[in-house]
Amino acid sequence: MTKYLLSPAAQKSLSNIKAYSNKKFGPQRTKTYLQDIRNRMQALAESPSRGRIREDLKVGYHSDFVGSHTIYYRVRPTHIEIIDVLHQSMEPSKHIIK
Repeated sequence: MTKYLLSPAAQKSLSNIKAYSNKKFGPQRTKTYLQDIRNRMQALAESPSRGRIREDLKVGYHSDFVGSHTIYYRVRPTHIEIIDVLHQSMEPSKHIIK
């Protein structure tokens, strides 16, 4: 398993992270941070078990941290599905659809 797919919610979150980071930190730091997130997603796709099991949210869900954000995902037979990418201050049960 070496690929990941982004849900619409994850795509929107990444777009929001980019917009906020550009305003707050500038384009170069934003580019680096988003690359860090993509690198972590790829690492999770290559080794899905490295994340934390999150059955408190829903059976089959996992999470892993990168910078100030948490990647929520689930393992599929051929890929991982990135459910969402939330800031660590956000309560996942309020943002992740069960």
